[in-house]
Amino acid sequence: MATPLTDITARFEPAVDAETEAAQRRTHLAQQVAAVRRRSRRIKTLRTVLPALIIGIALLNVGWIAVTGILGSLNPFVPQGREIRAINPRYSGLSGSGSPFTISGLEAIQQGNDLTRVNLKGPAIDFKGEGDKSTHISSANGVYDANRGLFHLTGNVVMRSGGSDMTFRTEAAVINLKDLTISGDKRIEGTGSMGHIVGESFMISKNGADVVFRGRGDSKVWTTLNRK
Repeated sequence: MATPLTDITARFEPAVDAETEAAQRRTHLAQQVAAVRRRSRRIKTLRTVLPALIIGIALLNVGWIAVTGILGSLNPFVPQGREIRAINPRYSGLSGSGSPFTISGLEAIQQGNDLTRVNLKGPAIDFKGEGDKSTHISSANGVYDANRGLFHLTGNVVMRSGGSDMTFRTEAAVINLKDLTISGDKRIEGTGSMGHIVGESFMISKNGADVVFRGRGDSKVWTTLNRK
């Protein structure tokens, strides 16, 4: 009887005994166990590192806020949103006749979308007249409108005229920086060597040389003149 021939194209599959198969299974299991242990170690490390990292970021943010606050206090221009704030601002210009004036204040607040209008706290303005004569005006608040050439003052407005020794007090005044006239529609009082004068509205021009007080309705302008 003839022995059958083996097909030479058939896939060769070596026989695997039980011991070898068991060894392979043990190796595969050991690899899986090692992978699980490595993953467990990574998770444990992350549980330790992440809280510390979060605390570090929080401390860094607090430190940065403190640093920016200190730097902001040293910087006269501090942007806040759409505002620009300036400490001890100072603006200079010339009137229509060429007379110089200077505007200063404790703080300036400028809106980011309007570069020609500035709100001032504790503002003051000085402008010179003929010779050494100068006029000084201060108030609690002010608005400097460079585009229109106007300076609005409100709250305890005190005006010391360079054309005389008169001191005027009122609650609101508008300075036209083009001709350096000062006007207002609030009650005003003036005192000096000439005496005492009270009015309901006023107009001051020519560096204090011309002063016009007016009444309103039944109100009358009244004065007490110094006979000397």
